[in-house]
Amino acid sequence: MSEPVSWLGLRWTAFIAGMATMGLEMAASRLLAPAFGTSQLVWANLIGVILLALTFGYRVGGALADRRPGRGGLYGSLLASGVLALALPLAGRWVIAELGAGILNTPVSVVLLSLAAVLVVIAPPVFLLAFATPFAIRLAVAAQTERTGRVVGVLEAWATAGSLVGTFGPAFVTIPFLGTNQTLVGLGAVLIVVGALGLRRRALFGVLVLPLLVGLGTAGPVRPESGLLFEAQTPYQFVQVRQVGAMTYLVVNDGGGVQSVWRRGSDLTGMYYDAYMLLPALRPGTSRRVLVIGAGGGTILRQYQDVLSARYRLDLQGVEIDPVVAKLGARFFGLTPQLAARIHVGDGRTFLAAQKGSAGRYDVIIVDAYARELYIPYELATAQFFALAAAHLNPGGIVALNVNALGPESPLLLSLVRTLHSALPYTYVAKVGTAYNYLVAGSARPLDVSRLTAPGAVPPLLGALAEEVAAAWQPSDGQGGWLLTDNRSPIDYLTNREVLAGMRQELG
Repeated sequence: MSEPVSWLGLRWTAFIAGMATMGLEMAASRLLAPAFGTSQLVWANLIGVILLALTFGYRVGGALADRRPGRGGLYGSLLASGVLALALPLAGRWVIAELGAGILNTPVSVVLLSLAAVLVVIAPPVFLLAFATPFAIRLAVAAQTERTGRVVGVLEAWATAGSLVGTFGPAFVTIPFLGTNQTLVGLGAVLIVVGALGLRRRALFGVLVLPLLVGLGTAGPVRPESGLLFEAQTPYQFVQVRQVGAMTYLVVNDGGGVQSVWRRGSDLTGMYYDAYMLLPALRPGTSRRVLVIGAGGGTILRQYQDVLSARYRLDLQGVEIDPVVAKLGARFFGLTPQLAARIHVGDGRTFLAAQKGSAGRYDVIIVDAYARELYIPYELATAQFFALAAAHLNPGGIVALNVNALGPESPLLLSLVRTLHSALPYTYVAKVGTAYNYLVAGSARPLDVSRLTAPGAVPPLLGALAEEVAAAWQPSDGQGGWLLTDNRSPIDYLTNREVLAGMRQELG
């Protein structure tokens, strides 16, 4: 057996291995997001493959530790894992980008290609990190045979403490403030230092030049795009702002869904956002208190301000969970500083629940939140949430949302309509535009769609759109689909079915 490792050294080694394992997992999720998004499908692949890599790593590492116990196997595996971690910002990101190029954004392609990416890129360094636990236990037990249980318990405790640091550190500090690449470079550098110190070979410290080279080589945008104006890794997602001609788009993660848009020189976007401006005309009166949950870059708020402020006394508020996104409206999407200040940072449901009295009642509540590209957050699409929203409406108030669906019989669309209907008995659906967008609206009182086409009911800019929506407007009895509740809300499953059906439709 080689020179023994001190008990303190083994504890710190277990800590570093645990920290690096969870740190790699957290950073890997952001590494995958620009190509594959952050859906449950991708997370399942990531967590499943990492657990598989750890399982095989523990097994192989345990066998090697019994065969050749010593500091060589323990610290050599950490050093090798550190070198592989350094490869992730360059070679790993290139592999992921190649696998994600031209992805159809369907459950099948996302599952298979993200699985391949995790297996090729993430699994190898995690596999080597798993060696640390059996090697450390083998060395510690050999030195303290009479306290085997205590040795194992202490080492596992230190490894778990390291895992906590590896979870919270990247999530709350290094990824949002330094970046994913820098997080991976830092983890790789730490592993290389620990490995070189443990092996006691000064020449190995030369490997530390790699973090510097990788750091220089990964400067610049994570995903270069034509017209890229802004890019950031936020605590919630990968964000880009792109300009294409007169259009400015806010896209997140794999870019599968546009979250905000601004067309310079026009108050219309040509997208489903425009239809939301018709909602105030469905009610009498001249005052409108409007809440937009999922404000993003402020598209809907800006449209209300620019188009409807001359017609109504508006009180506009927005809620956006991502603090980075909440600041983009004034910078890139035409919001005035005063209107941008009306966007509150926080969870939409929590914000709504905290509103009290008349200040917490609205004439229109628009739910335009998407947690992962095309996926509506489940907590904003349940019977309990819609009941909460209904309780915060003024008499005759409206709750509205956009649903991406292939047709009127879509299980996803029917489920959301049924769930909204459970809280607001007068529910309506209208196909909007040529894309897969359906405007869904609910109220405690009947909504008279003929108001949209009455003379002078809407600004001239919205006249053609009002005719289109009025013609497509259909009442719903809330039948069909699933009743989505806080206890059972398979909305991700329904969305996956919808996207998969779309793929089949396109392929014929």
